[in-house]
Amino acid sequence: MEWSPDGWPRVPGGVPAEQVPAPAPAPHPWAPEPARDDFDGDRLGPRWATLRRPATPEWADLATRPSHLRLHGGQSPRGLRSPSLVARRAGSTHCSLTASVEASSPAGVRQLAGLTAYYDSRNWHYAYVGCDDAGVTVLAVLSCDDGARVVGPQLPLSGGPVELRVTLELPEVRFAYRLPGGEWTPLGEPLDATILSDEYAGEKQDTDGRAASPAFTGAFLGLWVQDIGADGGYADFDWAEYREH
Repeated sequence: MEWSPDGWPRVPGGVPAEQVPAPAPAPHPWAPEPARDDFDGDRLGPRWATLRRPATPEWADLATRPSHLRLHGGQSPRGLRSPSLVARRAGSTHCSLTASVEASSPAGVRQLAGLTAYYDSRNWHYAYVGCDDAGVTVLAVLSCDDGARVVGPQLPLSGGPVELRVTLELPEVRFAYRLPGGEWTPLGEPLDATILSDEYAGEKQDTDGRAASPAFTGAFLGLWVQDIGADGGYADFDWAEYREH
């Protein structure tokens, strides 16, 4: 096709060509990203995604503590306006996300910070730093299967940074943790990864026989901070590393 002087598209010569040379491939807009992100830049890399709101400095702060991503806590998992989730799409059935997490002193059970394997607000697994009803800082696991929450193990934690890892290896999700100078230790039992699938979410129907929520998002591995009471809770992530195995 070509544009004529009077502004109309024309077939050259009036006869469609039987063979047309292929256009040159366009350059990829993104340079390859390293597996590890030390959060040294002034904005998040393009492979990080957020949920329901852009990564603005008001909640995804890369400036206050250099070489750290500070996430100010957002709504609960059921909140539909401003959750504080920064995640990588799971690009393989065998992948992992590891990060160094340092939570501000949790002021109550409503402040949580850690890593998640996430599908939507009703289907996720979450390993987090928080505190129990007695105010003791803990490392814990929480899951949500079609809206029903399942509480996993809780381990007392002395505070300070802790390294967390979430591994997706179908049909399981596994969490592990490592304290400074320590070894990787499993956190809880393997969990069901199939709840993070389009197929599983699509099976859940409302009374009209339609999917109760759009089932097309795919699974994510991400950094997630909650401050359900909006009390000023936050967490600092020194680095994060995503790998496909």
